[in-house]
Amino acid sequence: MTEEEAFMMTLEGKSSATKKTYKAQYNRLRQLVGNDIASVSQKKGLEAIKQVENANSQQALINVGILIRKMCNLSVNELEAERESNKERIDKLIKENNKNLDLPNLKQLEEFTESLYKQENWTDYIINYLLLKYYVRNKDLNFTIVARKKDMVSNDKNYMWLDIRGKKAVWVRNSYKTSVTYGTKKHTITDTQFLTALKNIFSCQKRDESCGVIIGNTDEDKLGYWVSKATYNNLGEGNYFKVAVNANKNNLQKLKEISSSRCTNLDTIINNYDINNI
Repeated sequence: MTEEEAFMMTLEGKSSATKKTYKAQYNRLRQLVGNDIASVSQKKGLEAIKQVENANSQQALINVGILIRKMCNLSVNELEAERESNKERIDKLIKENNKNLDLPNLKQLEEFTESLYKQENWTDYIINYLLLKYYVRNKDLNFTIVARKKDMVSNDKNYMWLDIRGKKAVWVRNSYKTSVTYGTKKHTITDTQFLTALKNIFSCQKRDESCGVIIGNTDEDKLGYWVSKATYNNLGEGNYFKVAVNANKNNLQKLKEISSSRCTNLDTIINNYDINNI
């Protein structure tokens, strides 16, 4: 059995999306070290990882290295120490970025979303509506619209069930960043404007016309690009979330609701998305 096969076996029970992410990170790290990950020292592994500039990407590779070495009953002290040090660097970067932020307020984003509806820009309206209403990430927005509840057949995909008779849409999120921890999330949407936009997109898709890149099965690697393109001044999902957090920074109950909807720990939200964290 190869190292990769053994590693993937340790991920049994996790979603296919999570497995795919871990596999990609494993292959990237193996390519960087040029051999099986467990066959090289922690020092050499870290030297390879530091070739990657992005601190968050480094952190993901370090996590894979730790998992592999633990699987093989090898020491991980150096990797864990670097992971802790990296956390401090990431925190510093967040604070530096916050100093330079010039973001709109929540009302401006809401007015922009309303203008998209008036322009009948249905796809961008849906994206902005869901970002502002449910505080989700890019991945959550990659859903398939279905007309029947029974068509939601996969536990690894996101769906939007357009229930015409019930005058509602049921959004089922199976595939999102923290789904392993929080499980399937369901939201019932009765907003008439949202339903109108969704009906138009669904009708367009049934005619096999191009009606929006995000709504459907978009390549995950391109999600960030298309979501950003749909947002106000190309701000993207992360900055929208910062605006929402900032607007509710003195409302603990609302922050808890935001935490629950996004499926992110409240401490993480305060540390990473509070723009006053400088």
